[in-house]
Amino acid sequence: MGTGVPLYFAYGSNMSRAQMAERCPGAEALGPARLTGYALAFDRFSKRWDGYVADIVPHAGAETWGVLWRVTAAHLESLDRFEGVSSGAYRRTAVEAETPAGERHTAVAYQVVEPAAPGLPSVAYAATMARGASEHGLPDSYCEWLNQVLSHAREPQTGPGATVGEQPND
Repeated sequence: MGTGVPLYFAYGSNMSRAQMAERCPGAEALGPARLTGYALAFDRFSKRWDGYVADIVPHAGAETWGVLWRVTAAHLESLDRFEGVSSGAYRRTAVEAETPAGERHTAVAYQVVEPAAPGLPSVAYAATMARGASEHGLPDSYCEWLNQVLSHAREPQTGPGATVGEQPND
């Protein structure tokens, strides 16, 4: 883009317009984009979501779709707080995202610092991701895949034996 304005590639719950409006008021959605060479994984437990949350992991031949957002430095600071950068949950990383028109942009994305064994997202998290993907016109095949993830999502674990509170906070 060359504007000096940061771009953010959201691939998880931050694809949601409502969530980004709350976390980064004034951020502008530029539309769908994809990362090639990265797979989507659910490899970090979140107490906030009571389930596993999304990550991008290098994987030859894979692609992950998401939403490009135009953000400010203040927005990135807000995202750092929500993503737990200071506590070591996620780290910022530079990625190259490609729009459906073939335009390539360098953007900030967040990656899990210490991935765990993959797990299932909560129903609420998966639904937020699926809603965000649909709101921004991600490819039908990707939206269908997210809906399959939703169909396997787990209900909150609040009874005896629940793991809530045993994992690091994020």
